[in-house]
Amino acid sequence: MEKNNRRPRSNPRSGFTLIEILLVVVIIGILAGIAIPKMGGKSEKAMIAQAKANINSLSMAIQEYEMINGAYPSSLDGLLDESKGGPFMEKKVIPMDPWGKPYTFAAPGAHNTHTFDLSTTSPKGEVINNWE
Repeated sequence: MEKNNRRPRSNPRSGFTLIEILLVVVIIGILAGIAIPKMGGKSEKAMIAQAKANINSLSMAIQEYEMINGAYPSSLDGLLDESKGGPFMEKKVIPMDPWGKPYTFAAPGAHNTHTFDLSTTSPKGEVINNWE
């Protein structure tokens, strides 16, 4: 017996129709509409976490400055003063908060009366600080 080694011919017009493509686009749009709002708050939470990390890093640098010089700096720029044993920041720059504003520093602080206050406020009004 002889086997038929021929392949069946495919339809030269095979492919997706416009309705099938539109249906896929609509489904992707619906899924994106569901997923994007759930991820919307993540960037704000990430910025708040970054601000907290920066405050911790600045606090350690300020404490190191105080151990070496016996007093807290008058401003955050004092952390970069080479004549006072600095720079106390690894990248030799005082970071801005994630929203592009400088951190608020006071020594002695209103909340930490024996040390210092360090804080910033998010655009939504959440205060990130070193006293809570």
